[in-house]
Amino acid sequence: MAEPQQMPNALQVARAMTQVLRAKLAVFGAEEIMLTREEAALCLGLAEGVAEGLEQDTQQDQ
Repeated sequence: MAEPQQMPNALQVARAMTQVLRAKLAVFGAEEIMLTREEAALCLGLAEGVAEGLEQDTQQDQ
C-alpha cells in the first residue's frame, strides 16, 4: 500500500508560489499573466492557510 503524501506546510507553499509569480511577472512586456490550475491551487492554498492562521490567532486572543 502506498504511503499517504504529506501536505506541504505554509512556508513551502509560500516559497513555491513566490517562484511561480516571480517567473510570471518577469515578463515585463506582458499585460496579462496566466496561471495553470496547479499554480492557482498553490496561491489558493497559501491564502487559505494564512486565513486559517489568522482566525486561530483571533480566537486565542478572545
